[in-house]
Amino acid sequence: MPARLPLVLTDDDLPEPELRAAALDGQVYAVGGSWRSVAEIDDAGGRAIAIGIALGAGVVAAERSAAWVWGARGPAPLPHSGLVVSPARVKHRGRGSIVRQVVIDEGEIVTVHGVAVTTPARTVVDLARCEGWASEDETAARDVASQQGVTYADAIAVLDRRGRLPHRTRTVDRLGRVCPVGADAALVDDEVRRDAGPPGPSEEAASQPALTR
Repeated sequence: MPARLPLVLTDDDLPEPELRAAALDGQVYAVGGSWRSVAEIDDAGGRAIAIGIALGAGVVAAERSAAWVWGARGPAPLPHSGLVVSPARVKHRGRGSIVRQVVIDEGEIVTVHGVAVTTPARTVVDLARCEGWASEDETAARDVASQQGVTYADAIAVLDRRGRLPHRTRTVDRLGRVCPVGADAALVDDEVRRDAGPPGPSEEAASQPALTR
């Protein structure tokens, strides 16, 4: 009996020309930089596996890549974005990705089909904090918040665990635009605005520069 093919295919499994021919024949579809049988639905598991192949072992899918896992619309955001706690744990894949070293709580990482991904709430906060906030980031953050049930209070709780961060008020305003607002939103918002004092050191201020592969 022939061995079952993996859920996500790469040129390690079949030659690239054969995969592209299969796509033209309607047998597989693209998922990130990989391929998947049309018999399999486009879900978080398949997307996570595709990102894990690109990022490599020891890297946590983050930002737009994590948002894509959690259901953000559109094609995979290439190059993929990931984070690490320690570069020594990274096994370089060389498939193209951007990796940053950051501070992150273990509770802000989950495993999807063996691939580490930032939680929906952490993902929304990371998107809201990015310097190059664009319409794609706002849409992705709103998609994740809506599909994964991330409320404004959930996102603020993640932000609060980081302490005083630069541009906090800007981040809070963005979160208010993308997250469903619960009954306690007015209280949370008031507390956030009182706490938003002078910017403190960023969680990434002492981090190493981004590693581009």
